[in-house]
Amino acid sequence: MKKHFLLITLVATTFAACKKDGQKPNAGRPETASRLAAAAVCEPCNTAPKDLPDVISGNRTLYSDTCYILDGKTWVKNGTLTIQPGTVIKGIKKATASEASALIVTRNASINAAGTADCPIVFTSNETTKAAGDWGGVVVLGDALVCTTTGTAQIEGINPVIVPAGVDYTYGGTTANDNSGTLSYIRIEYAGAVIQEGNELNGLTLGGVGCGTTMDHIEVMYGADDGFEFFGGNVNGKYLLAIANNDDQFDFDFGYKGNLQFLVSIIKPSVEYAANNSNGIECDGGQVSSCYSRPVISNMTIVGAPNCTVTSTNQLLNGTRFRNNTYAVMRNSIVYGYPTAMRLESAVTTASFNNTDSCGTSGTATYLFNNAVQACVTAFATFTPHSSTTSNTVAGLNLSDAFPTAFADYFDPIASPLAPAAPPTSNKTGFCGLLPVNCSYAFNTVAYKGGAVDPSGNYWLGDTWIRF
Repeated sequence: MKKHFLLITLVATTFAACKKDGQKPNAGRPETASRLAAAAVCEPCNTAPKDLPDVISGNRTLYSDTCYILDGKTWVKNGTLTIQPGTVIKGIKKATASEASALIVTRNASINAAGTADCPIVFTSNETTKAAGDWGGVVVLGDALVCTTTGTAQIEGINPVIVPAGVDYTYGGTTANDNSGTLSYIRIEYAGAVIQEGNELNGLTLGGVGCGTTMDHIEVMYGADDGFEFFGGNVNGKYLLAIANNDDQFDFDFGYKGNLQFLVSIIKPSVEYAANNSNGIECDGGQVSSCYSRPVISNMTIVGAPNCTVTSTNQLLNGTRFRNNTYAVMRNSIVYGYPTAMRLESAVTTASFNNTDSCGTSGTATYLFNNAVQACVTAFATFTPHSSTTSNTVAGLNLSDAFPTAFADYFDPIASPLAPAAPPTSNKTGFCGLLPVNCSYAFNTVAYKGGAVDPSGNYWLGDTWIRF
C-alpha cells in the first residue's frame, strides 16, 4: 500500500459534493431549480481519502463517498473494477513523466465505470492549482485486433522496469467483440505524460479495446498530449468531448476500425499547441502495409481558433489529418479554425479517396461527404472534395456563434453557439454509407444539417456532467 500525507480538510473542501464538481460554472444564466436538484443526487468524498494499491486483483468497487488517490500507477488485473457514479479519483503529481500516476485496466480485467449525467465519475489532478500533465491518465487494454507485426503491442507511456511482477501491459489479440466493460459519463482532467516523443500517456488511452465495450459521454480536457488515443481495436462511441488537449484531440493508430458519432473538439487559444503539431483528428494505419485504420465518423464538430492562431507565435495544424494507410469515412461534420481543414496524406490514403457519393461501403476507400469546412490557408489538401462537402467562410458555416467571446459560452445551453442556425450553403445531411464496421452499432439519423449538436434544444454541451 502506498503512503501519502494530505490535508483532509482541504480535500473535503475541494470535493465536498458531486453537485459542485458536476456542474458547470455559471455561463451567464441562473441555474434552474431542476438542474440544482438533479446535481445534488450524490455527495461524494465525505470520508477520508484512500490510496489505491499498486495492483487490484479480483473484483473491487470504488464508492462515491470516498476520494481515491492514485499515487503512481494502479494496475487492474483478473477481475472487474466497479466505480460508482460521482466517485472522484485524483492522481498525485510525480517527479518524472515515467513515474506519472495512472489507472491501467489490463486485458485480463474489465472496468464498470458507469456514471450519470448528474453525477459523472471524475479523474483529476491532486494538485491545488491544476495543470496539464499533472498525472498520467486512464488506460484500458483489450484483446481486439491491432495492426502490428506481432498482433500485439506494449502500451505507450509505460516504463517496463516499473511494471509489477505478474502484470501484463500488452494489448491486442483476436477477439473482435472483446468486452473491456463500460465507460460512461466520465470526465478526465489535466492528464497526459510525455516520456519522450512518440511515447506518451494520453487522457484516455484505448489499446486493442473491442466493440463489446460500451463507451459514451466522456470528456477529456487540458491534457498534456492527446485527448483520446485509439491504438487498434474496434470500440465504438458516442458523445465524446475533447477540450484544449495540447497535442491531437482525437488520435487513431494501429488499425483502429470503429464507429463514432457526436464528437466535439474545442481548442482554447491560451493553451500552447505548436510544439506538438496539434490536429483535431490525426489518423494512421499500422506497422504493416496490409493493415489500415478506418474510423467511421458522423456528426463531429472540430473547433480551432480565430485566425487559426493560439498564441502570438504558435499555430495549429490540421482539422483532420488522415495519414498513411487510413481509409476513413466522415459525414455530416463541421471543421473550422485550422490552417488546413481536411488533409489526406500519403499515396495510399490519397489514392483510396472515392469521390462518388453512391453510398459505397468499400472497406478500402475513403469517403468524405456532407461536411462543411473553413480554413485559414487550405480547405482541402491533396484532394478535391465531392460537391456535398463545401468550403465556407466562418460566417458561411451559419453556426449560432462560431467563436464566442467567452470560452464558457461554448457550454451555454441557452446560447447554443455550436448549433447550426441554418445549413451551410450547398451542404446537406446524408447517412447512407454509414454502415457499422463491427458489432451491432446504429448511427442516429438526425434532421439538422451537420455537426455534433442539435439546434432544437438538445444542446448536450450544456449538460451537467460537462465542465470546462
